[in-house]
Amino acid sequence: MAESSIVLVHGSFFSSWTWLPVIERLNHHDVEVSAIELPFTSLAEDAEILRTAIATASMTGPVTVVCHSYTGITAAVGGHEAQHIVHIAARMPAIGESQLELNKDWGNPEFRSCFEFAQDGTMSLTDGADAYLFNRSPRGLSQYAMENRRSMKSEIPAIPIENPAWKNTKSSYVVCTDDKAVRLDQQRMRAGWADYSIEIDCDHSPFFSAPKQTADFILETHLAVAGE
Repeated sequence: MAESSIVLVHGSFFSSWTWLPVIERLNHHDVEVSAIELPFTSLAEDAEILRTAIATASMTGPVTVVCHSYTGITAAVGGHEAQHIVHIAARMPAIGESQLELNKDWGNPEFRSCFEFAQDGTMSLTDGADAYLFNRSPRGLSQYAMENRRSMKSEIPAIPIENPAWKNTKSSYVVCTDDKAVRLDQQRMRAGWADYSIEIDCDHSPFFSAPKQTADFILETHLAVAGE
């Protein structure tokens, strides 16, 4: 079998380094692993970064894309050339579903109060967001993540995504059962659409709070798809 690859896509407000605990575990296996850095300048530019990463990885074999939370939208727009998409507590846009309209049902309203919006559309997180994102994560990691959080202009689109990538490829879903940011019923509904799914007793950020289980599921489903 040609060499296969896993491309990790970090969630909103943070950076590729958040995947390090998962990368550490995946690197024990014969799979190429990379974590891309999104510019957060627009959804279109984020999706183009992902397309480029998939194109590069595809030169040697099958590609699995792993997306977290908001970047399920990024994968839906830019992940069409991947063979497999893993969604971690992630948006998994249905055909005809406005992601902006979904906001009212998707997230915990208390968590949404942690968002700040500038006049130019830039969105930022307030200090209290860690209670919703990292309630089961090691304190050192969550503190560092919050200290290095980023603002973003990448929009949540009002117009439904016409051809979300997961509809035409294998898909997986990780449900985070102690998630204080994204509603559990929404995660479970989308997990029901996926080819493979798992529930993990963890917070919204299992790359910190459950890295072994997360890495094991990513690897297991990746190898199942890459070996087909």
